Amino acid sequence: MISTRPNIPYLKAAWAAHASISAANCRQTYEEAGITFERVNHSWIVRKGPTQVSTMPLRYTRQDLRMGFLGRIEMEARKAASEMEAVLFHDLLLPEDHAMIVEVEQSMRQLRRRGSRALTILVGPTVLTHAPGQFYAEIHALLDAPRAFVYAHRTNENGCAPTDLLVDVSKRERHPRAPTYAELARRLAETLNAAIQASTETAALTA
Repeated sequence: MISTRPNIPYLKAAWAAHASISAANCRQTYEEAGITFERVNHSWIVRKGPTQVSTMPLRYTRQDLRMGFLGRIEMEARKAASEMEAVLFHDLLLPEDHAMIVEVEQSMRQLRRRGSRALTILVGPTVLTHAPGQFYAEIHALLDAPRAFVYAHRTNENGCAPTDLLVDVSKRERHPRAPTYAELARRLAETLNAAIQASTETAALTA
């Protein structure tokens, strides 16, 4: 049975393998990159350290190998995105006129084209207005390990800079890490729920 949960050890190893033969490392040998090959029948089993990161035909190019890494990474990244989305939809307590968008397809296109490791998640009002007190948040969840960067602000009167709602929270809350993507999403929801509550209370006091 195929697991619906992302394989985090695989993600770490595959991203490391991709980086070790890309960009500044594009001239490294496979030995220097720590990538090994084992022939099994009519294919190669590709490993980064002890972890199998790909299977390739007997004839392939370095570009084929890089794209092979990204193809399997995308499969696991989609599982991570799905896991986070389910938890956030359940745990995130948004104001009635706000919604969340998980930019899965855009993020996956950037993964395939540029090797981008970020999944973007946006929170904001369903109808954009210039009214003060609207809540906005942006999450960049990294797809090489369960970690993220989160930003949140509340709009103010015209001409006034938005209020950073996370300015006083710890770095651990603004840049959370977790053992799984589900737990990462829970931590993000806790941080944003506290920010939303603070924003709502401030708006009520100034109304």
